[in-house]
Amino acid sequence: MNSEKQCLAIAKALEIVSKDQWGPLYRTEKGWVRDCPDYIADLTAMHEAEKVLTKDQSLEYNLALIKICTGYALPEFFGSATRASAEQRAKAFLRTLGKWEDDTTTTK
Repeated sequence: MNSEKQCLAIAKALEIVSKDQWGPLYRTEKGWVRDCPDYIADLTAMHEAEKVLTKDQSLEYNLALIKICTGYALPEFFGSATRASAEQRAKAFLRTLGKWEDDTTTTK
């Protein structure tokens, strides 16, 4: 998924998207804005997104994040996940919610 698709998928998962006659709006801590939060580059935005995860989802998210950061889905590597980038967190978040789409093209 490219970064734009990832940001939109996260916004939709968080149910912060609305529309008016001029197009989409996104709810942020500053109110409704036209620009989608940049979850791929903004750790603060990803921190806010992480807050919506349930306890079970949080465990799955942490394991996904560890695997993205280290290549291993083992809890003993958790320290590596604490230094994850916003981009890595966004990918793990979308995978946890089943919203991640691999960029694969198929030819028939």
